[in-house]
Amino acid sequence: MTGDVDHGSLRILFTGQPAGVYCEGDIDLCTRRVLTRALAMAAERTGGDLYADLRGVDFVDVGGLRVLAETAFGMVGGRRLIVDGLRPHTRRIIELCGWTEVLSVDPGTVTTVG
Repeated sequence: MTGDVDHGSLRILFTGQPAGVYCEGDIDLCTRRVLTRALAMAAERTGGDLYADLRGVDFVDVGGLRVLAETAFGMVGGRRLIVDGLRPHTRRIIELCGWTEVLSVDPGTVTTVG
C-alpha cells in the first residue's frame, strides 16, 4: 500500500516495506484523528507488525502518544506496533506515562527509544 495523507501540519505516507506509515510534521489535537485513521487503515491491510516511522515528526503531544499506545493495545494475534524515529524528549514522555511496555520501539536509529 502506498499513498499519502496531508492534513495541515501533518503529512502521512503509507509504506509498503515495512508495512505502516511515515509521518512528517506535528501530531497534536488538530491531527490526532488523521493519524488514528491512517494507522487503522495500515493495520487492516497488513497481517504482520505495523511500523510507525516518526523521524519526520517535530512535535508529539501526549494525546498523540496515546493514539500510538491505543493502536498498540488494539493489535491482535501477536502483532505489534513498532515505533521508529522518536526524539529523546518524546521517549521521556513515554516513560512518564508508563507506555514503554506497550510500544515496541525499533532500536535501529540513534534518535529512537530503545
